[in-house]
Amino acid sequence: MLKKDTDLPSKPIKSSPSQNSALGPSLNFNGEIKGNEDLILKGNLQGKIILENNSLYIEPGSHIKAEIKAKNVTVKGNLEGNIHASGKVLITKEGKMNGNVAAYRISIMDGAQFKGSIKMLSSIQQTY
Repeated sequence: MLKKDTDLPSKPIKSSPSQNSALGPSLNFNGEIKGNEDLILKGNLQGKIILENNSLYIEPGSHIKAEIKAKNVTVKGNLEGNIHASGKVLITKEGKMNGNVAAYRISIMDGAQFKGSIKMLSSIQQTY
């Protein structure tokens, strides 16, 4: 359970190299990603992302067009698509998002660009 807004780090905590994966800035991916570890996106991705118990970090300069299901999502890059998060969604001042967000907690920082709808989930609705 998250205690306060600052509980979602802006950078992933690396407890071991095998618990985080990254898509580099020069890579393009088209398809579905499903896993049990945190994911850092720096490149271009189109498809579907399922990280039900983990966090997704969309870094500056990335271009993502995807349907996302994750525990926590941090948007610092460009995202077109919908997010369903059982934890928190954070759109930073660098982030640009066009799509709908459904999450238990949502933060949109000053300067962020967001176009879409927001649905706040209750603790009962957290399951996918």
